[in-house]
Amino acid sequence: MVAVAIVVAFPTNRRGTVEHVFGKTSRGRMIRVGPGCFRRFRIEKSVGRSPSGQRSLFLATWNGGPHTVDGMTEIDVPQVADPEIARLVRAEVEYRWPEDASDLDEVVRYGLVPFGKMMGPWLLIRSGLAVGGELAPMLPAAVAVECVQVGAMMHDDIVDEDAERRSKSAAYETFGHPTAIVGGDGLFFQGFAALSDCGRAGVPESRVARGLDVLARTGLRIGDAAVKEIRMGRTVCSTATYRDMIKDKSGALLWMACGLGATLSGADEESLDALHNYSNFLGIGYQIRDDLMAYDGTRAGKPNTSDIRNGRPTLPVLLAHRRASRNEKLLIEEILADTTSPVEQRYEAMRDLVRAHGAVDSAREMSRRYARMAARALEALPPGEHRDALEELTATGRLV
Repeated sequence: MVAVAIVVAFPTNRRGTVEHVFGKTSRGRMIRVGPGCFRRFRIEKSVGRSPSGQRSLFLATWNGGPHTVDGMTEIDVPQVADPEIARLVRAEVEYRWPEDASDLDEVVRYGLVPFGKMMGPWLLIRSGLAVGGELAPMLPAAVAVECVQVGAMMHDDIVDEDAERRSKSAAYETFGHPTAIVGGDGLFFQGFAALSDCGRAGVPESRVARGLDVLARTGLRIGDAAVKEIRMGRTVCSTATYRDMIKDKSGALLWMACGLGATLSGADEESLDALHNYSNFLGIGYQIRDDLMAYDGTRAGKPNTSDIRNGRPTLPVLLAHRRASRNEKLLIEEILADTTSPVEQRYEAMRDLVRAHGAVDSAREMSRRYARMAARALEALPPGEHRDALEELTATGRLV
């Protein structure tokens, strides 16, 4: 059991005080989180009001695991985001896309709320602060990164036919394919619009222009990696080919955040290079860890069968193929190419092969090796608490 810190919101009455939504118990307060469903939370402190003034925000802890209350984002503090950054980004999203949003804004909000790990906004803000930037002018850019990354995930779910995202129905399941496609497009454009707002928040226009260039070129890099992955599908490739693909997929997503934060904060070339290497190495390590979750029983929010259903040759599969006997190699290739057998049956067969050849442990060690390389890349940044926070993300049990 771990202590989870979350921000919860409750409606306020006309006098601006919290309505009667708490039921006191001897060990804390009970909060209704659904029909007939209550959780005991400890209310730590008030952290302000929502931009609309209609909700009061509280920092609360719950010993029992992650949970989302009233659409507010969970913040697993030891995992990625810290409560203050999460609260500020959340307030920015609430201001831009309120609960009564309709049409395109409704689809955009559906993708954004509840938040996931908030890794993009966190990396952007920490990277900017690490090179001497200020937090407030970067907030629109933090929202921009979240928009672009969620838009990419919305489209990924359609391509991969994954029916769940962040433990709820994927957007295409809720709104249909056409609306979800347009919603993903809308999130991309909302990202550019949010980034342009940094100029009004005090960032010099020349830096905003360079930031827009980072966002656009990184998006193209991610798109190129997606096409490579689609064309690579259902065949075995080399581990080097796989590594290059995920560097331009997950590494680019992290660079979008780190590069934007540093660029908007006026980082020098040495710092930009350091963060570029950091994001590439950490992105590779993170993607390997994500691929591994299908085989070590730790995946959440997405089915274990997704990669097998889509014939995706992830690192654990490639390592098992490299070590397998001739007949086992043929079996792995057949499983990847198969589109008719029950997916659970294909997954279980591949899982047994991956585990039999020690690919789980080998992939995990590779993930950690890239994390160590990411940590070393940060040595070129000025020492301080924000560099330390970025380095902490490379520790075992965080992202890798």
